Amino acid sequence: MLLFAEWVPAQQRSKSVLANPLEQLSNSIQSIATQVSPAIVQIEVLGYIHPDDDQSDEKDRTDTHIVTKKNVIASGVIMGKDGYIITSAHTVNGAKRVRVNLDDRVRAPQWKSVPPVLTFDARVVGKCEQADLALLKIDVDGLPTVSLLDSNTVRPGTLVVAVGNPEGLKNSVSMGIVSAVARSDNADRPVPYIQTDAPINPGSSGGALVDMNGRLIGITSFMVTEGGGSDGLGFALPSNLVQIIYQELKTRGHVRVGAIGVRVQNITSTLARGLGLSQDWGAVVSDVEPNSPAEMAGLTVRDVLVSLDGEPVTGLPQFNASFYSKRAGDRVSLEVSRSGTRLRFDVPVLENSDEESDDPINSILNESSRVAELGVMGIPVNEGPRSESSRRRSKSGVVVVAKLDHTQQRTDLAMDDLIRSVNGRPVSTVKELRSEIEKYKSGESVVLQIERNGRLMYVAFEMD
Repeated sequence: MLLFAEWVPAQQRSKSVLANPLEQLSNSIQSIATQVSPAIVQIEVLGYIHPDDDQSDEKDRTDTHIVTKKNVIASGVIMGKDGYIITSAHTVNGAKRVRVNLDDRVRAPQWKSVPPVLTFDARVVGKCEQADLALLKIDVDGLPTVSLLDSNTVRPGTLVVAVGNPEGLKNSVSMGIVSAVARSDNADRPVPYIQTDAPINPGSSGGALVDMNGRLIGITSFMVTEGGGSDGLGFALPSNLVQIIYQELKTRGHVRVGAIGVRVQNITSTLARGLGLSQDWGAVVSDVEPNSPAEMAGLTVRDVLVSLDGEPVTGLPQFNASFYSKRAGDRVSLEVSRSGTRLRFDVPVLENSDEESDDPINSILNESSRVAELGVMGIPVNEGPRSESSRRRSKSGVVVVAKLDHTQQRTDLAMDDLIRSVNGRPVSTVKELRSEIEKYKSGESVVLQIERNGRLMYVAFEMD
């Protein structure tokens, strides 16, 4: 028996061959969006923005440090079925109220335990400013989550999909590739990022970067662009680091980072030639803190890092990321090259003492510090830095740490003024100051005694 195959023109055969892979790719992206989107949330933040210090010199003293209200839309990824959500820390800084909007698809039958409402008030469990991550919690259970991929397996050229809420548009999907891994955007905050060309617009921060199987490889953080649009370099925090920080924030509310007392810099060809180093790549010790474990072990400046716990040291971001999983009492094995000689050191790990300080500016970001009648925010003088308190003549009173935007009451108060009394009545707390001011009606005279630059003076005005 003879079988005859139907003849197909070469041009038509070429088109049919091309159509199938493209259709498969399209179907894959649709499947990823359906799989991942239910675990992506929209976050609404209402709070305050304190001004940038570099702008204060351009303004009159009475107008500096004006605090404005902010309304921010961001993205988040559900990490725990019991309502734990990861997002970017910068989106919730100064938050007065945080709300989470779940995706409509959580109404699907597989998530029967989800209540009929989709909007929930959230609390900030903790933040890791260095990695720009924050953990939120909403009171709901049975939520969808995204599975995690080992980000160490991600390589440049990997196809990725970003899912977030750019410009507040819920669950937008964009595709790109991984451009590079272990990138660092800032020498003072050397966190290893995954670089991608997938668009990350305002509102997408805190969203998901997933592979073609819908597995999380990173939390989108920011984009570097010249034109202000989506045409730029996108950066996402790798999933392995996200998981470590997530567990720390969930159990402790803050992140403990191990330290041995060294500062490290990436080696460049110029640096290598100038210092006579044996290689023009990798990382070199630029500083060893006095009396630190590193100094006690024998590490010195100009040591070229070869390996840490058996893993080759490729650069600053990778070296620093290794210490997120280290705890006080652990030990690390370091191999270095010193003048061509290989040396090994066993170094004990301490908990990094560089904790986030209780900067007094953080105290202004809540209602208890607000004195609306004066258009300011303040803190008791004894709650400020000791260096600030020691230079003042007054030992009690309320320090103006910011001015509110769009306030009706206009006064001559300025940043750093210390309010001692209201119409002769001493005040030592914000509550007392607010209570005294509230006694006066529109048109009545109010006289504040203040200390400014070490001198006492009066500020008089009529209540609006």
